[in-house]
Amino acid sequence: MSTTKNVNILELAKGAIAEQIDIEVAKAMANIVDPNTDAKTARKLTITLTLKPDENRETISISAQAKAALAPIKPISTTLMVGIDRDGKPVAVEPTKQDPNQMQIFGESEPTNVVKMRHNA
Repeated sequence: MSTTKNVNILELAKGAIAEQIDIEVAKAMANIVDPNTDAKTARKLTITLTLKPDENRETISISAQAKAALAPIKPISTTLMVGIDRDGKPVAVEPTKQDPNQMQIFGESEPTNVVKMRHNA
């Protein structure tokens, strides 16, 4: 006895099409909640279904691909102060960000970041 069942196109290939879409939607959701991305950037999900019939139009090969277009990571910026050291070589220092409203009790402060530079002899 033969039975038939009406299915949605997303259920074909044992549900692999729907699974691929779910994976890409999860990527978009993770990108949305990532604080390193712009909150207002729209994320897009593109689903491409390709239907290719054979020469006799008796069979159709179906290919499906889902792809999420995500928001890029926001650029990170900092400031460098540049000068010349005692040996006449250039030096760059990232200033320590100290909150002017924060009092230092024990003289503790963040270390100063000095950029390593290669000097030609």
